[in-house]
Amino acid sequence: MRRLDFISGSPQLNIFREGANKTNLGGALYLIYILVLILLAIIYIFDYFSNEKYEFDYTLVKTDIKDKKLQQDEEMNSMLNVNIDYFFRLSKDDSRPERNIFSNDFIIVDNQKIGEELNSGRLPMDDDGFFFLNSTENSNFDEAILKQNYLYSRNAGKLQLSVLYRCKGTDCRIREEDKIQVTSYYLFVGYKGFNLEHQHPEKPIQPLPEDNYWLETVQFLENTNIVYLTWELIEYEEEQGIFAKTYNHMVGNSQTYYGGYYKTKETFTDDGHVKNIPDTDMRIKDLNGNHFTLLLYLQSFGNNREYERYSRKKISFLDVLADVSALASTVLDLMALAYGFLYEENYDNYKIIENILTKKMNIIINNQKIIKEDDEEDKIELKTDLIESNSSEENEKTGINIKENTQREEKKYKENLDLPSPNFLDFLFNKLYFKCFGPSSKQNLIDSCNDIVAKYITIENILYNQMKLEYLWKDYKWNNPQNEIGQKDGLILGLKEK
Repeated sequence: MRRLDFISGSPQLNIFREGANKTNLGGALYLIYILVLILLAIIYIFDYFSNEKYEFDYTLVKTDIKDKKLQQDEEMNSMLNVNIDYFFRLSKDDSRPERNIFSNDFIIVDNQKIGEELNSGRLPMDDDGFFFLNSTENSNFDEAILKQNYLYSRNAGKLQLSVLYRCKGTDCRIREEDKIQVTSYYLFVGYKGFNLEHQHPEKPIQPLPEDNYWLETVQFLENTNIVYLTWELIEYEEEQGIFAKTYNHMVGNSQTYYGGYYKTKETFTDDGHVKNIPDTDMRIKDLNGNHFTLLLYLQSFGNNREYERYSRKKISFLDVLADVSALASTVLDLMALAYGFLYEENYDNYKIIENILTKKMNIIINNQKIIKEDDEEDKIELKTDLIESNSSEENEKTGINIKENTQREEKKYKENLDLPSPNFLDFLFNKLYFKCFGPSSKQNLIDSCNDIVAKYITIENILYNQMKLEYLWKDYKWNNPQNEIGQKDGLILGLKEK
C-alpha cells in the first residue's frame, strides 16, 4: 500500500548545485509545455471574443405551501398578480388570428366585470328576473363586453372570461351559418410579455417591442368547454462580486428582475353544470329577449407553488486568464510528476554516485577521466593522531606513513572502472522493467545507484552519523587547532571577507 501513497511528500534535499542536474529532456519538455500553453491561451482568448459573454443557470423552485413564500414576498406576489395588457380575438376553422369572427352572435365577456355590475344592482331587470346584457348609462358594460382587437388591462393571475353565443329566443342550438366546418373555434388571448435575452448587456428581461404580444391559443367546440391557464412567475438575478453587490445594496439598485407567462393550459369538457350558469346564476339576456349559452369558460391562476429562477454571471477577461493559469498549473504539475517518477529520480541518483566516483574519488569511468574539481576547495590536512602527543619524532614518522598510505590509495583508485553508461530510455523505462525481461547491466546499475542513495540519504542515517561524529569531537581533540574545519571552509572564509 505504500506505493499507492501519492499524498505524503518526500523530504526536500539539495543534492546538487543549482542547475547541476538539468537535462536536455527537461528543457525540451518545458519548451513543449510553453508552446502548448500559448496555443491554449490563443484558443481561450478566441473563444472569449467570439462567443457569448454571459453564462446562465435555470432552476425550477418548488415551494412548500406552508411557507407561502410567493405570497409573503411583496415583490414576487405583486408580479404573480400583475396587471398587463390583453387583446382578444375569435376565429372559426382557422388558426390564424387575423381571420376573425365578425358575427355579433359571439361575444366575449369579462366575468369579474359582470359580477361587479350584478352585485351593484345597477343593471335593469325584467319581470322574470333576467338582467339585460347591454350597455346602459348606469353600468360599465363597455368594460364587461370585450371588443376584439381592443387593449384591456387585466390581472394576469385572476383573469376570467366567457365566450357566449346568442340564442334565438330560448333556442340555443348553434345555427348552421355559425357551426364549425373543419376544426374548431379559436380564442386568441394576446398579452404583453417579454423576451429572455441572456446575453443582453443591460437587463436579461426585455419588454417586447411596441405592438408585439405573446399569443395563447385556446380551442373550443360547440359544447361547453372549460380551460384553466396557469401564470408562472420568473425571477432573474444578476450574480455579482461581493463589492458590486454591497454597493448596489447601499444605493438601492436591485439586480433582480421579474416576469411571467402562461405556462400550462388544461382543457375540460363540461358535464352540463357550467352551461346552465347564464340562465341560473347570472340570468342574462339581451333587449330583444334572446338568451345566451356558454361555449367557453376560461380562468387563469397564479402558480403559488413554484416559480422559475434564472441567474447569470458575466464572463470577464480575467476569468479567461484564471482558467488558462489554472490549466497551465495543472498541466505543469502533472508533467513534473510524470517526469520525476519516470526519469528524474533515477537520473539524479545515478549522477550522485557518478559525481562521488569521479569528482571525490578521482576514479576513471569507461576510460574517460573527469577532472576532480578540488581547486575550489581547500584540503584539510590533519595529523595522524587525534590524541595530542609530545613526541615530535613520533609525529614525523606517523606523518610519513600516512603520506605513503595516501599515495597507495590514490594509485589504487585511479584505475579504470568499466561501468555501463545508461541512456535516456534506460532511465525512462526503469520503473517498467522486470526481471522476467532478462538480465540488464544498465538496469542493475541504476538499481544499485538507487539502493546506495536510499541507504545513505535517509534522515535517520544522516542524523545517526552526525551524532556519532559529534561524540567523536567530544572525545578527541584536533592536533592542530589552526586546521579547524570552520577556518578552511570556503563559505566561512567568504563571511570573513564581507
